[in-house]
Order: sequence, then C-alpha cells, then structure tokens
Amino acid sequence: MRTNIIAYYRKHDLFSGYLTTDKRRVKQLLRLYTSNKRYFGRRVLDIACGGGVLGLIVEREGRSYTGVDVNPDMLSSARAYAREVGSRNRFIKGDVTKMKIEGNFDTICLLGNALCHFSTHDFSRILQNTDSHSERGAYFIVDYRDIVRLMFDKKWNIKKRLVERERGRISMTKGCDTRTGFVLVTTTDLHGNKEVGFAHAIWSPFIIAPIMNNHRWSLVTRRFSKRWSGWLDVYRRT
Repeated sequence: MRTNIIAYYRKHDLFSGYLTTDKRRVKQLLRLYTSNKRYFGRRVLDIACGGGVLGLIVEREGRSYTGVDVNPDMLSSARAYAREVGSRNRFIKGDVTKMKIEGNFDTICLLGNALCHFSTHDFSRILQNTDSHSERGAYFIVDYRDIVRLMFDKKWNIKKRLVERERGRISMTKGCDTRTGFVLVTTTDLHGNKEVGFAHAIWSPFIIAPIMNNHRWSLVTRRFSKRWSGWLDVYRRT
C-alpha cells in the first residue's frame, strides 16, 4: 500500500495546515530555522516543501529558495502567495525520487516528517539525484518520527485505533510490511467514511545514518523531541 498523497491531504490531514496562512506552521518552521541558522547557506533546496513556508522565512534573510513537492494543491497555494508578495522563490512540481533539479545548493532540507512518505530506497534515490547539486561543506537537514522507538515503547501498535477529533479523522494501523519498511494505516472521517490508505515509512537514527554516510554526508548534530517522538538531524557533505 502506498499513500494517495493528494486524497490524504485533502480529506484527513488538510493541506491548509502546511501553508503560509497557517500561523502555527509558520511559527514552527521559524523556530526551527532560528535555532539552526548556522546550517543554512545562501542557496536552499526544500524537498517536499508543502506550501513553501520555509521559503517565506529564508527569503527574508536574503537567501535564495527552491521548493519541490508532488502535491499540486500545496504548490498552487505556494505560487499564489509568492506572486501576491512579490517573492522570487521557485517552486517545482515533481517526484524527487525520479527527477534531478537544476542548480547548486548550500543547504538541502527535508522537514515536517516528510521522510515518512519515503522508503529507504526512495531516500537513497533522492540523495543520488541531489548528489551533483551540493558541494563539500553543504548541509542536509532532516527530521523524522522514530517509529522503531515508538513500537519498542508500545506507543504505536498494530491494530491501534486513534481518534483525532481536532483533525476530524480516525486512524487504524493495519499492519507492518518489513519488506518495504512501512507501517500500513487507513484513515477515515469520524463517521468511518472516506477511507484513504497511508503508508508511514519506518525510520530511526540507526536506519538513516548509514544511508547518509554512504552518500558522503556526515552527522553534525542530532536532537530528540519528546513532544513528537522524533529527531532533527543535521549532516555535512564530506
């Protein structure tokens, strides 16, 4: 099972929460940027950029920004906002596991737990496709939920049913496919309708580190957030 990205973000994790109009989202990314400003260079590539909120923040600091996403809803909003405020940020619609992006970048970001949509193979393809676009000394910033830790602590179990009334959805964990490395989830509205499949990739520090090292990225810092059981990693190109 693979996630129907467009349907999922229209029905069960509304894409409006990832746009520049969402104050909570802007505040979260501003906090992340401020605490990691030393790792942001002049040219920033934002993979799975959503509504381009990070671009709004880094452009104010005089940095150039390119955002890439497969979701047309989010990109349409990002482009509309950019036109409205006269932004020079660039947005590209495409699958980052299959495409190469023009330009050279000092910082590459994959934020907002967007890594959950990518298998280890997918992620390796992303690194391969961006290999020629980052020179020695460039940074790669990624955050991800530690699914292995959650399962070990029995906070995420098979057949777990989670009711999220504030988001208007019910999630049910159906199984775990260790061949592909995904936890398989279905989501519905609060009445059990509009079912959408969601595949959440299994990530943990011991999984991501060797992949990054294999593509010549060396860990600089790693911080754990108890609030969402996830890590923020910063890697440097060697």
